Amino acid sequence: MQLRKSVLFYKLAALTSVVVIIITSWFLYFELARSHQLSAYFTQLQSKLQKVTDFEELLLLEPSVTHKNTFAQLKFDYQNTFNELLAFHQSGGADATSLASLDEKAQAYFTTMKKLIHIQSVMGFDETSGIYGNFRRNAHLLQQRVENSALAELEVAILELRRREKDYFLRGEIRYLTMHDELNNEARKVIKALKLENDYLNLLGSYKQGFDSYVELLQVLGMAQGSGVKAQLFFEKRQLRSEFDSVSLQLQSASQGRKELIILSGLIIIVLVSGIVLMLLSYQNGKVSEHVLAINRVLIKVAKMEDFSLRVNLRGSDEIAQIGHHLDNLLAFIETLLQRLSAAQQKLIDEAKMASLGNMVSGFAQELNMPIDEAMVGQTKLKKQVMTLKEQLGMGRMQKQALATLISDAESALYLLESNLQRTASLVDDFQLVAGNQEFEARTWFNLKHLVETTFGCYHTELPSDAFQVELEIPEHLRLNSYPSAFNQILSYCIHNCIKHARVKGKVLNIVVSAMVINDYVHLYFKDDGAGIDKSLLPSIFEPFVTSKRFAGGTGLGLSIVYNLVKQRLAGEVKMQSPAHGGACLHIILSDTPYDVSEANTKLQMDRE
Repeated sequence: MQLRKSVLFYKLAALTSVVVIIITSWFLYFELARSHQLSAYFTQLQSKLQKVTDFEELLLLEPSVTHKNTFAQLKFDYQNTFNELLAFHQSGGADATSLASLDEKAQAYFTTMKKLIHIQSVMGFDETSGIYGNFRRNAHLLQQRVENSALAELEVAILELRRREKDYFLRGEIRYLTMHDELNNEARKVIKALKLENDYLNLLGSYKQGFDSYVELLQVLGMAQGSGVKAQLFFEKRQLRSEFDSVSLQLQSASQGRKELIILSGLIIIVLVSGIVLMLLSYQNGKVSEHVLAINRVLIKVAKMEDFSLRVNLRGSDEIAQIGHHLDNLLAFIETLLQRLSAAQQKLIDEAKMASLGNMVSGFAQELNMPIDEAMVGQTKLKKQVMTLKEQLGMGRMQKQALATLISDAESALYLLESNLQRTASLVDDFQLVAGNQEFEARTWFNLKHLVETTFGCYHTELPSDAFQVELEIPEHLRLNSYPSAFNQILSYCIHNCIKHARVKGKVLNIVVSAMVINDYVHLYFKDDGAGIDKSLLPSIFEPFVTSKRFAGGTGLGLSIVYNLVKQRLAGEVKMQSPAHGGACLHIILSDTPYDVSEANTKLQMDRE
C-alpha cells in the first residue's frame, strides 16, 4: 500500500472513530435523558402511590365522607401518571410486562381500598351515621330507659354489658365478645325475671342486633392482627412497594444495560478500527523502516567508500521505494558523471602535463640556443679561415706567419665549437633525464641535488636573478632510488606556481628547496616567502580545479597532479602549510624510498654518468 493511500486510510479511520464517538455520545446522551425522564416519571408515580398509602392511614384514623371523593381523585392521578409512564416506556420499544405487573398490584390495592371505603361508609363516617350511628342510638336509648326505671339489678347488668362492649372495641379480644353475649343473656333473663314490659326486650334486641352488625363489619375490617381488610391492605401495600422497587430496579438495570451496551459497542468499534490501524501501521512501519535502513546503509557506504556503483534495489511501488529508485537513478547518473568528469580531468591533467613539458621545452630551447649560436659562430669563423687558406694555397702565396695565424684561429674556432657542442650534449642529456616517460620508467638511483639543479636550470630564463633568489639546502651526496621524472614534474609544478602565484610585485621572491633524512624518512621541502595561500583554500588545496587565479588563466590542476604523483607514484605523504605572515611550504614525506648519503657511492655514480 502506498503511503498516500495509507495516510488516507488513517484519516478515514480517525474520522470513523470520531463519528463512532459522536454517535455513541449521542445515544448515550439520549439514553441518559430517557433514563432521567423515566426516573422523573417513577418519582411522580411513587409520589402518587405514597399519597394513596398516606390516605389509607388517614382513612383508618379519621374516616370522613369526603374521603370517598379524595380517593377517586388520587386514583385518577395515579392512573394518569402510570399511563404517561407506560406510553413513554413503550415509545422506546421496551417490554411493558413489569409495568403491567406493577399496575396489577396497584389495582388490587385500589380495589381493597375501595372495599375499605365501602365498609366505612356502611359503618358510618361519624357517630350519627351508618350502622355505628344506629347502634349508638339504640345503646343510648337502652341505657337511658334502664336508668329511668330505677331498677338497680337491670342497670348493673346493662352497665356491665356496655363495659364488655367497650373492652371488645378497645382490645378486640374474642373473650370480651363472649362475655358480652353472656351479659346480654343475663340482662334478658333479668328483664324476664322482673316481668318488665316488652319494650325493654325490644330495645335490648335492637342494641344486640346493631352491636352484632357493627362487630361483623369490624371483623371484616380487621379487629385481630393479620386479619380482615386492614391486613389485606397491609399485605397488598407491601407487595405494591416491593413490586415498585423491583420494577424500578429492573428498569434502571435495563437502562444501565443499554448504556453499557452503547458504550461497549462504541468501544468495540473503536478498538476494532484501532487494531486494524495498528496492524497496518506495524506493517507499514516495518516496510518503511526496512526501506529507510536500506537507503541509509547505501548512503553510508557511498559516503565512506565513495563508491557510486552501489544500488539500493528496493522492491515495491510505494513512495519510499520510489525514493530508492530515484536514488539508484541518481547514483547511476553521478557514476556516469564522475566517469565523464574523470575522463575530462585526465584530459586536463594530460594537457597540463603537456603544458608543463612545453614550458620545459621552451626553457630548454632558450638554453640550447646560446651554445648552438656560439657553435655556429665558431663554424663560420673556421669556414672563413679554411677558405682563406685555400685561396692562399691556390695563389701560391702561403706564408709561415699567415699559416700559423690560420692554424691558431682554427684551433680557437674548433675549441669554441667543441665546448658549445659539449654544452648542447649536456643539455640534451639533462632534458632526457627530466622529461622521461614516467609511466614506463623504472626505478633508478639519482642524485637529488643534481636533479633539482637541472630542473631549475630548465627555468633559468624565467627565474631572473633580479626577481628570484633560489637556494638549495640538499646534502651533496644524497641519492634516492626512485623515479626522477616524477620528482622533476613535482618541482616543475612548484616552480610554475612560484612564477604565477607566489611573487609579490616589487619584491624578490626567495625560494628554498631543502631535503633531509629523519628516522629513515626522506623529507623534501619547497618553500617561498611570497603571497601565501588563502586559509579558505588550504583544506581543499590538493583537490582538482582549486585555484585563486580562476579568471587569470589558472586551471587548479598543478597541486592535484603533485598530490597524485606523491601518493600514487612515490607512495608518500604531502602537506601544504601557509603561515599567517605569508609564504608557503610544500612538505613531502617519503617513507618507502631507498636512499644513500655515502660519498663513495656518489662518486661512483658520477663516474658512471
